[in-house]
Amino acid sequence: MKTKKDIENERTKLISGITNQLTLLIDDVQKQKPEKAFTIRVYEENMYWCVNWESTKLWKTDQFLKEYFQVQIWKIGEKYSLEGEHRVEDIFEHLSDQYFLYEGMTMQDLILMTDEIVEKTRAGVLEAVDKEIDSSY
Repeated sequence: MKTKKDIENERTKLISGITNQLTLLIDDVQKQKPEKAFTIRVYEENMYWCVNWESTKLWKTDQFLKEYFQVQIWKIGEKYSLEGEHRVEDIFEHLSDQYFLYEGMTMQDLILMTDEIVEKTRAGVLEAVDKEIDSSY
């Protein structure tokens, strides 16, 4: 049986691993898409990471959209869920496009798949940056 300290150490290992790798990811995608001005917001205590970029897309209004790709982990009972999604916000409308979802994971499962989480985030960000918004929504 794991102690509270063991659980906290695993959580810290997961969070710092994802944060460090996503920070490197930002540098990499910035080189690939220098016009997008990528940034990352990290809320480690909430297990939330948000990759933002400067959008030049319009949708329902004449305002540029707010676009970002978020990765979040939350606990339900003894298991965790992980989601990665592209979010688009206009003044009055919001869209969400889910790229990956894992449910029923243990902390150890998540630690072992940190590289996969980062690679799926990289692929999602690079796809989302160039994705056209369907104006019929």
